[in-house]
Amino acid sequence: MSELIITTKDDVVCLVTTDIKDSSIVLGANYFRWVLGSVRESDALYWGKVMGGPVSGHTIEQIQKALVRVSDERIFPPLPIPWWFAHTSVTVAASWDVEPDPDAYYLKRPWIVNLEEELDPPKQSNTVAMWFAHEIKQLERLARHPPHPNLVRYHGCRVRHGRITGALLGRVPGDELWIYLQAGKTVDKDPFLAALASAVDHLHNVIGLVHNDIHPGNIMVSPDGVPTLVDMGAAYPDGEEMTQAIAFGCWGGDPLDMDPETYYDGPRMGSPTSRKSRDLAALKQLHAWLDNPVDPWDTTIARQQVEMAACFVEVGNKRSRAAAARREASSRAAEHDEAAA
Repeated sequence: MSELIITTKDDVVCLVTTDIKDSSIVLGANYFRWVLGSVRESDALYWGKVMGGPVSGHTIEQIQKALVRVSDERIFPPLPIPWWFAHTSVTVAASWDVEPDPDAYYLKRPWIVNLEEELDPPKQSNTVAMWFAHEIKQLERLARHPPHPNLVRYHGCRVRHGRITGALLGRVPGDELWIYLQAGKTVDKDPFLAALASAVDHLHNVIGLVHNDIHPGNIMVSPDGVPTLVDMGAAYPDGEEMTQAIAFGCWGGDPLDMDPETYYDGPRMGSPTSRKSRDLAALKQLHAWLDNPVDPWDTTIARQQVEMAACFVEVGNKRSRAAAARREASSRAAEHDEAAA
C-alpha cells in the first residue's frame, strides 16, 4: 500500500493515456493504460499505472494500490548540483515556511512524463533529476542578466532534505497560446511576434542562450494578448550538443530535432545541436501558423514524419555519392599504379 492517502481522483495527475491492444491475448478489445503521478506539497512523488479501461472506471482503492513512492534521487537533483555537471551555484528562494502565493509565483517541478521508461522495467538512472538540474542551470544564467518583459522570471529554487524539488518562477497570468486561441481570442499579430522576437534576441545576444523549443505550448499569453516565452528546459548556448534535453517537436526546422549528420556519425548518435537558427525558424513558422492556427501537436507530428524521411534520405544519398566518389578515386589510383608498373 502506498504511503499516500488519496480521497478523490483529483489527488493524482494522469500524465499519459495510451489506447493499446494486447497482442499476446486475443480479447477483441482495446485496453487503456493510465500512468499516474503526483508530486505532493511534501515534495514526494508517487507513481503507478492503471490498466484495463478508462481511469473513471476504477475505484479510489484501486488507484491507491497502484501508487508507490519514487526515490528522491531519481527526480530531485542534489544541492549543490555536482560542479562537473552544472558549473553554477544555485539560488535558494528566500523562504519556504509557507507555500508561495499562487497568484504571483509558479512552482515548476521536474518533468516526469518520461519517468515510466526508467521505472517499468526499473533502471538505475536519474535522468529526470539531471534534466531538471540542466534547466536550473539555464535559469541561473537567466537570472544573472537584466529581465526581459517577455521572458519567464526565475526567483530561485525550492530545497528540501538537501535536494532541489522545484524552481520558483514568476506567475504568467493567462493561457498557453493554443488554448488562448481555442477560446476564441485573438492576438495582434505584428506586435505579438515583435515581442517574441525581442525576447529571443535578448536570449541570444544578452544571455547567450538558445531556447531550442519555441512552440505554442511554450508561449503564455496574458488576458490582454501579451506573450511570455517560458520553459528553459531545452536551452543551451549556440553550438553546444543538447545532451540533457530534447526539444519537443519540429517547430525549429530539424525533423524530430535530430541532426541526421550526427545521427549517422557518432559519438553523438542523434543528440541535436543548439542553434540560433532553430529559434528563428520557429518564429517564422509561428508567423505562418497564426494565420491558420490548427492543432499544433497533430501538425507537428505529421510534419516530423514527412521531413524526417526526406532529410534522412537526403543524407543517405549524400553518403552514397561520397562512397561512389571514393571508389572511383581508388579505381583511378589503381589504374595509375598499374600503368606506372
